[in-house]
Amino acid sequence: MNKIIFKYLTTVALSFPAVVYASCGSAFCNLNTDWDIQSISAKSGVRLDLRAEYINQNQLRSGTHKTQAAGELGEHDEIRTINRNYLATIDWSINEDWGLTLKVPFIDRTHEHIFNDDDGFGNVAPELEKWNFSGLGDVQAIGRYRFYHDADSNAGLRFGLKLPTGDIHKSNAEENAERSLQPGTGSLDGLVGAYYNYHTGNLNWFAQGTWQQAMNERDNFKPGSKLNADLGLSYSANPDLNLMLQLNAQHKSHDTGANAEPADSGSSTLSFSPGLSYRLTGNTHIYGFIQTPIYQHVRGAQLTSDWSAALGISTLF
Repeated sequence: MNKIIFKYLTTVALSFPAVVYASCGSAFCNLNTDWDIQSISAKSGVRLDLRAEYINQNQLRSGTHKTQAAGELGEHDEIRTINRNYLATIDWSINEDWGLTLKVPFIDRTHEHIFNDDDGFGNVAPELEKWNFSGLGDVQAIGRYRFYHDADSNAGLRFGLKLPTGDIHKSNAEENAERSLQPGTGSLDGLVGAYYNYHTGNLNWFAQGTWQQAMNERDNFKPGSKLNADLGLSYSANPDLNLMLQLNAQHKSHDTGANAEPADSGSSTLSFSPGLSYRLTGNTHIYGFIQTPIYQHVRGAQLTSDWSAALGISTLF
């Protein structure tokens, strides 16, 4: 029965695509580091997780193919977006069945594109434009409820809100960055999902899905809805070392509003994410992942990355 369930969940996860967030390339690694959900660490108490990410989006893509900028007069050609993200997660296991999670992102982002200006004679005069900013992103507050468990497995629900805490007015010396590039979306979003995990001997595996939907539009921008699906394995090579592997899928519909770019937003990606964790002390471990897209499909033309990396440390108080 467990083999049948695993095969089914694998098929489901592979059928869900994943995402690159915007035409100009703002992104987070869509990794799952909710250790309590994964049942890798199911001890009660308060857990602090600090994660750093690096994502260099320098490949312009159209559909599933790499492409080149069009160089059209009056339009801008995307060059690169470098995302240096920092995510602090505080998780409180209230009791065996209930828990609360607060996710606080801090974003350090650099973006470059070329604006194809008119030289006065109808010819293209390329002009390099840059933005370099940092700030708080959109905070998530999530509750979870475990409705089923036995000696080897757990199943539960997740529900919460993404709050409009991130700035939407970052600019360079001349103009605001595009809305899809900003640290925040400006919207209040609802989140709902479910998870399942199973452990036997040295092996743990989990599956999780989450739906995120914006509830409002702000300043003529509303982000597209998102569907996440994660499938992961963890193998305890020894008491201190865990070998991990994830398939991370996400699908995002296109943004809407007068300040959005519907034709160049919305995308689907499936990523392969190997990693490992090492226990430093009884309640503290460090971990790292390399994430590589194995399938990418974007709407219009968007910046994408060939790989990303994440490093973190997690401790239980």
